[in-house]
Amino acid sequence: MSSRNKKNHFKLSTKERHLLTRELSAFSYDARNPKNLIEKLRILAYTTFPNRLIEKLESLKGNDSSYCIFDNLPIEKVTGSPTENSSTAKLKSGYLTENLLLSFGAVIAEPYAISFEGSKIVNDLTPHKKSRLEYTGLGSEVELDFHIENAAQISDLKGDTSPLALLLLGVRKDPNMEGPKTLIADARKALGQMSSYEIAALYAKNFIIRKPFRWRTNDASEESLPTAILTGPIGYPRVSAAFYSDMVTPTNKEAEDAYNIFKNQIKRVSKSVEIKPGRLVFINNRFTLHAREKFQATYDKNGAPYRWIQRIFITNNLWAFRHFKECGNRIFDPSQS
Repeated sequence: MSSRNKKNHFKLSTKERHLLTRELSAFSYDARNPKNLIEKLRILAYTTFPNRLIEKLESLKGNDSSYCIFDNLPIEKVTGSPTENSSTAKLKSGYLTENLLLSFGAVIAEPYAISFEGSKIVNDLTPHKKSRLEYTGLGSEVELDFHIENAAQISDLKGDTSPLALLLLGVRKDPNMEGPKTLIADARKALGQMSSYEIAALYAKNFIIRKPFRWRTNDASEESLPTAILTGPIGYPRVSAAFYSDMVTPTNKEAEDAYNIFKNQIKRVSKSVEIKPGRLVFINNRFTLHAREKFQATYDKNGAPYRWIQRIFITNNLWAFRHFKECGNRIFDPSQS
């Protein structure tokens, strides 16, 4: 992916990186009660961050932003990665990366977490050996094909709790090889290659969308009523699609054909990026799909995976989550609503 596109790429100077290191390292991190921290980080960002960084983060609130790559971000010393049986404690020299993610997210919108994705406001994504064949952020040996995060929640009758956007920050990688690529695709570009007839089929309520695997129980409500893949104007669509496993089922041949064409066009217009230490990727979840290549996880001498990405979700406001139980401030449990 070219780094010359200024709209979709922002690189901090060395001076700016040192500034963020100094300011963000001063805050402690409370993983399960981040309310006061987020308020403080938002104030800090607006009062001390470089103006051009604030302007870029503010611009991501607009309708046109599909993705943005931030490079040369500060990362503290990292000595390991969390596993199924360990936490992040003592694996890093501080909480710089958590504070960085939360401060960026707090300028753009409201950070939050879903308990199924982890019990902390900042999710740790590392490949788990027992999860290697799962279609989740903890899997590795299956391709996590293009999808909108929590697509089924867009049509939830209780309210849309799908993220406005995701922020993914590289913390650690295998020093001896490139990591798996994250793929991103602006659905508007894909739709621009489709006929009006095909697009109309995506606007029709002819699709069953299922909840993500970690959200599922044996409840019939784990799938939506027949709904549309596209809503809203074609120039600014709200997309509800997930192309892996059994996530979406078209209910007729016309819908199936249009959905497959949409999938092929998404792949054609996609771009790849490696999320490596010091790089943060913002993905607009309203119309930008993302995917992750399958890969063979590698491990250090202590058995910890090299690949470590941290993630937060952001939303315009927390109102839609009012029917979920909070199991930590801004951490919601959809199973108890």
